[in-house]
Amino acid sequence: MYFKDLSNISSVCELDNAQSAHIATVLRLKEGDEIELFDGEGLSCKANITVSSKRNAQLELIPSSKETQNLSNQLVGVLPYIKKDNMSFMVQKLTELGVTRMIFFKPDRLDQSLVKKDLSKLKDKLQEVAIGACKQSGINFLPKLEHCDDLTEVFNKPSIAASNNFACFFDLEATNHLSSNDLADKDEYIFITGPESGFSDEERFTMLEKNISVKSLGKNILRAETAPIISATLIQSFLGNI
Repeated sequence: MYFKDLSNISSVCELDNAQSAHIATVLRLKEGDEIELFDGEGLSCKANITVSSKRNAQLELIPSSKETQNLSNQLVGVLPYIKKDNMSFMVQKLTELGVTRMIFFKPDRLDQSLVKKDLSKLKDKLQEVAIGACKQSGINFLPKLEHCDDLTEVFNKPSIAASNNFACFFDLEATNHLSSNDLADKDEYIFITGPESGFSDEERFTMLEKNISVKSLGKNILRAETAPIISATLIQSFLGNI
């Protein structure tokens, strides 16, 4: 179960309504059962359930059971806003694949159904999806979700402009494929994918001007939510994480 403030708890903690309901109705755990908590930043701890109901779950942490994990690689996805259900699916799978950070941007060719919507409201929903994916897959690192108006704002972020990273965008017009040599001895790996209609000429120019490599994912035309999943899988495979 996800518990954000795990590092600040020494013995007893109480879960919110949503987490309590999940324990009681989905996991069907009762008083006396053992459960594992994680904070999304590498810290985990075992706990005994002392109270279990749909509205209230209280846990007693098991002494000396706290463990800390460290990330070996930083994998960042720069992703377009797409339709809500497809976006939720994308975030779920990227979390399961170990993407550590997702930066969402409004593409020039934004789906017309999204033009008049306040896309920032998706943040809480996508956070819930990521937490659920961590629970399902046993991953103890919750990806950081960030939102930008366009690619220019993305590239102004200090980490994106860092020297010791590898950044590429996947494009149908590309001919070169990703290789293990591209990923050697880097601190961070960044991949960028576009919307259903693809990148605009302006977006391509911006990325090439920033010396971002352009790579191919093959001949097949992939859906906007599929391309990032394939990209993350490919990179993680080269890094030996799959």
